[in-house]
Amino acid sequence: MSYSRPDETWGYEPPEAAEPPEGPAWGGAYADPDPSRSEPEEPGPAKAGPAESGLRRFLPGRLGKRTGGPSPARAATGAYPAADEAVDHTLPPPTPPLLHRLPALAVTVVITAGLILGTQMERPVYAAGIAVLQIAMVVLVTWVRKLEGAWVAVAVASGLAIAADWAAVAWTPVSLMPITVLLALAFAAAVIGQLVRKDHAGVTESLGFTMLLCVAVCGYTCYIALSRLGSAPPAMYSAVVAAGTAILAARAVDLVMPDPRINRQVTRGAFGIVIGTMCGTASAAYAGLVIEGPEPSHAAIGGLLVALIAVLADLACGYFSAARRIDGASTAPAPIVSAAGPLLAFAVTGPVVYLLCAYYMID
Repeated sequence: MSYSRPDETWGYEPPEAAEPPEGPAWGGAYADPDPSRSEPEEPGPAKAGPAESGLRRFLPGRLGKRTGGPSPARAATGAYPAADEAVDHTLPPPTPPLLHRLPALAVTVVITAGLILGTQMERPVYAAGIAVLQIAMVVLVTWVRKLEGAWVAVAVASGLAIAADWAAVAWTPVSLMPITVLLALAFAAAVIGQLVRKDHAGVTESLGFTMLLCVAVCGYTCYIALSRLGSAPPAMYSAVVAAGTAILAARAVDLVMPDPRINRQVTRGAFGIVIGTMCGTASAAYAGLVIEGPEPSHAAIGGLLVALIAVLADLACGYFSAARRIDGASTAPAPIVSAAGPLLAFAVTGPVVYLLCAYYMID
């Protein structure tokens, strides 16, 4: 207090003005002195501070992952990839481009022409061409499937291909007995190969796939045995034409009408499967009219079975690739999957063609 003031003001001290309250250390704002004028804030996303705003300009990807990813508008424009595309492997894949689907057509034409025209050559030359198809089938189908212990499947199937082709050319009389014995020995070799593996992960799956390849390899060998039967080649021609026509028609329809799919995860159309089977049956019946040997009715029924099996076996490679992609694993390129289908289809139809030509289509 000051005692030098007049008497009327003695003992009176005016109150001092209150100092403004301290705000935050940085980046803060004082409250509005009149609350009645302030409008309520609308709910919305929290605003980033200066430090986070600065980091967002330099590290947009990392901050986007931490805060829930980019906005739908930026994801739609392509500035940032959508989060679902990076982690969701169960979405249906897009239809492969045209150039990736053409190898199946070329491979089908080559195999069909080779199986028919090769019967006019010497048996060792025909067997050598069949061996090339067998090795190509083993390599491409294994590439599509991509499983543990693939070297066992490739080694056993390749060895069986060479041994079975030699037996089909040299064994007299023509019979499937030596091929069946070699197939049984290949199964035993596959089991031994699985036992000597260092890593026994996926033993059951690898053993089953090895057996599938062995049966497919022997299917190609059946064509060599059929070429040695005197009356069987004309019937074999109609069956091979049925398989080739069915695959070509199914693949050609897929180029025009890829939808609806036979399965949302497999890039094959449902119309192609049905139309291909019908075209294969019709081509076999027509071959029975032109080629002397099988009756048209027998050729049509046999062609129906061969065409259906060929189309379904061709479709199996698509399921192999889809299973790998759904599991999040790497898949083979689309041209490889496209070319592996016809190779597996003609291999699987080989035993069926042999049985039909030897016991049904020949009078």
